[in-house]
Amino acid sequence: MVKRLSTLQLQYVGEPLSKIYEKWYPSIGGKPEFVTLKSGCKAFWMGDYKTAKYIVVYYHGGGFSLDGDDTHLKFWHSVQTDLNDSNIPVAFLFLEYTLVPHATYPTQIIEAIEAVEYVLTGLKRPASDIILAGDSAGGNMCLAVLSQIMHPSSQIPELKLAEGDKLKALVLVAPWVSFRTDWPSVKLNGYKDLLDDYAGQKWSQDYLAGKETSPYAEAVLAPADWWKDPKVEQLIAIAGADEVLIDPINAWVEKYKSVNPDTITYVVGTHETHIEPIIQLRFGNAPETETGKAIKAWMKAKL
Repeated sequence: MVKRLSTLQLQYVGEPLSKIYEKWYPSIGGKPEFVTLKSGCKAFWMGDYKTAKYIVVYYHGGGFSLDGDDTHLKFWHSVQTDLNDSNIPVAFLFLEYTLVPHATYPTQIIEAIEAVEYVLTGLKRPASDIILAGDSAGGNMCLAVLSQIMHPSSQIPELKLAEGDKLKALVLVAPWVSFRTDWPSVKLNGYKDLLDDYAGQKWSQDYLAGKETSPYAEAVLAPADWWKDPKVEQLIAIAGADEVLIDPINAWVEKYKSVNPDTITYVVGTHETHIEPIIQLRFGNAPETETGKAIKAWMKAKL
């Protein structure tokens, strides 16, 4: 599909995530609520942010080129329900960031930071109430925001936290940490996963659009010390053993864990593919995934 259709054609075939949300959210009794950020970028709420103990700022995946879909909403609604049942009210703010080719790196990171800034200053919530979560390219954006907090780049607006404050958590679902397609797992899992090297090459090249890469674009490029004393209390990363990105995710986790051994949890799902907890909903698979269970259990324990 990615080879036959252009990115613009694929975007035309699918609906924007906000349109899907407008139809889906009322079906579970929700009232759609949108936020327009200063740049004009839009975001929308799932849950009552006024009463929520924590705010999850969510960045969907799709190689920066494709929109999120109802499977993103359904999986995270199941997480939200699970947390609510444990008396941990959480609200999700989904960012509808600008897709490639309409904007390229680092626009998406700038918009991701703007969403966090809105929660910090617009809603006056401390960083310790904020969780960043994302899948694939969205996981990339989570780590880019964390990098910008810790090591401000002149190309990206600063995101300053109060003295001594940290984000509550990062939840990374198969984060896209490397644009290289020569990792052994790309070939090994090439016929097991829903991703392939063609899509990875195309989407990453389109995202960078000729700009030089960096740790803000590819988290695995940062040395281990880059992640020392992170501005986040806890972090969970999940991946599938059968996904093409497993090798670079392993490499990034090893670096992060070497300097933060007590604040990271890493779960690899046996025989699971890329973003398995989310994508399996598309195929009507009833059993809950190993990594999906891990996310819920971890969030209940840490929150």
